[in-house]
Amino acid sequence: MAFEWPGYDPPGFGDTQSLLADAGIDLEGLRGARICNVFSAWDIGAERWCASSPIVFELDDVRLEIGFASGRLIRLSLDRIQMNAPIAKDVQARGGERRLAYEWRTDRCELAPYVGRFILGADFLEKNEGWGGIVGVCLRTDGGSARARQCCAC
Repeated sequence: MAFEWPGYDPPGFGDTQSLLADAGIDLEGLRGARICNVFSAWDIGAERWCASSPIVFELDDVRLEIGFASGRLIRLSLDRIQMNAPIAKDVQARGGERRLAYEWRTDRCELAPYVGRFILGADFLEKNEGWGGIVGVCLRTDGGSARARQCCAC
């Protein structure tokens, strides 16, 4: 599934070294930030979470957006997703009604325990065999670790 956000096309990073070289200072600045909310895309028609969409961590002063692109590239950005813009084109529903295919929601049960927690650090999971790349990120918080990993399902 290719998501569409006006003006959103952050770079992808294939290894931790290049990610930290480009965004390390920004990431270090997130240490101690409180997670106020966590957004993920909900597939309205299928009534399920869209695993291939970015996860958006709303912090006190900034949004941390974590997604994955083809080729095992992590896309990590700050305040670049327009949360009020549609995240996919509308589709034809039964009866000819037009509706959005996806919407942002905050009630993803595996991420809910991290709301209100403080970020202590992050760890990145890299695969170095065959198709190498960053395949996951673990945000360490004072209440445990929130994980996001690459997934092709949607």
